[in-house]
Amino acid sequence: MAFIGPFIKEIAEQSPKRIAIETNKDRITYQEFYHSVLLLQRKISRLLPEGKGKKIGFLLPNEPKWLELFIAISSSGGIAIPFDPKWSPFQLNDVIKDSQPDLVIYDGVFADRFRNTTFVQTCTIDALDLLFPSEQSRNLFLDQEPFYIGYTSGTTGQPKGFIRIHASWADCFSLGRQVFSLDKEDHILCPGPLVHSHFLYAAVQCLHIGATLHLCSSFDAREVSEVLRRKNITVMYIVPTMFEALNKIGCGLISEHLRTLISSGAKWSAASKQAASQAFPHASIYEFYGASELSFVSFREVNDGGLPEGAIGEPFPRVEILILSDDGRPVRQGEVGNLFVRSPWIFDGYLNRPEETADVFNGAWATVGDLAFVDGDEHVILKGRKKNMIISGGLNIYPEEVEQVIREHPAIDEAVVKGVENDYWGEKVTAFVTRTEGKQLFIDDVKDHLTKLLPKYKCPKEWIELDEFPYTNSGKIARKELVEPAGRN
Repeated sequence: MAFIGPFIKEIAEQSPKRIAIETNKDRITYQEFYHSVLLLQRKISRLLPEGKGKKIGFLLPNEPKWLELFIAISSSGGIAIPFDPKWSPFQLNDVIKDSQPDLVIYDGVFADRFRNTTFVQTCTIDALDLLFPSEQSRNLFLDQEPFYIGYTSGTTGQPKGFIRIHASWADCFSLGRQVFSLDKEDHILCPGPLVHSHFLYAAVQCLHIGATLHLCSSFDAREVSEVLRRKNITVMYIVPTMFEALNKIGCGLISEHLRTLISSGAKWSAASKQAASQAFPHASIYEFYGASELSFVSFREVNDGGLPEGAIGEPFPRVEILILSDDGRPVRQGEVGNLFVRSPWIFDGYLNRPEETADVFNGAWATVGDLAFVDGDEHVILKGRKKNMIISGGLNIYPEEVEQVIREHPAIDEAVVKGVENDYWGEKVTAFVTRTEGKQLFIDDVKDHLTKLLPKYKCPKEWIELDEFPYTNSGKIARKELVEPAGRN
């Protein structure tokens, strides 16, 4: 039985001067980090005297305060709801309405996002710091209670909240430590946004094993390369696009101390993985398969020549995998079916979405719609997503949302958005469009239209104008027939 937070207290008491977090500006000890967590808890209780089960949303820059607040909320019985700075004002408003937080805390740099937010209690982080702390109190809660609601895009493109209970992460930390050979002496670099569950899990796990966490305010390949060179980083978490950016500037030549590289969040091409092995010759390079809803499912070493391309590798400890047909029977060897997972690490369902939660679960088994089969050597081979979701740069993008915004432009008659396989992005967001009769189509105008309504990462990186779309016999656009012209990848 484990919870988020107690191990950090133990480390702060046993090794108070050990460095917990390091950035290009700060070095924070475990003692200082834990003191900040306690102080935040006491100040938050001024605004929410009964903190257990209270939902607290927050929007902060990617810095130590972000983690201090996250741990302060979750380790006191509250439920942390991180907001993504990349969300449009409309998406942020939708998430606040959906999650109904009891309190929202934000940095002043995001003040304009909350000017019209009058239906929820808000407080800037600076105003919170000025509050006189209340008396320290302890809320009792169970490891099966939620501590975190993360948001990911839903099938309609609207962000949807996935609920995490304490045990689904805290009980997993020690097993992840064993699988990836992590140690309290490690210097662990998480160069991505903490609002991304891949990097948040890595950061929180790091603080629970007593290692030193290195954070970047945002991902910049040259800054990350400099951190690798100067700080003797031993472990780094990435998504494939990050490696592509690092590889372009030749970072491997200056990172002899890196012994573990862990990638997830998107499909990693074979050529890129081979380049990673060459760039980081001293490192064990892992690719793990999972999802925000499923957490760890399986892992593989990139240099394991015994695994075919597409194999998901060895199941993570306490994870069971089953492949079922659409009618619920176990598939035969070589037959493609729906990949289901059973483990203690699975999420607790979607917030306010009972039907979508029911679609995920089949009893104790859960699926996110991935298709797979078992080959003749008993390897589980991943075929792809059942639905149309695009994973570009480690971020989930639902094409229906982008298509809808494109179609709002008067010069656009029809639009289809697809992910086209790409070494850098994993999948490159590509738009196929036709022009409204009698209108002139200027793609730059459509791009400007999108940037006003969508986060940058959702905007297509490639635009292909068609005379007409191919259609199926049933009158639907034949999406599979839409391919990027040769030479444009």
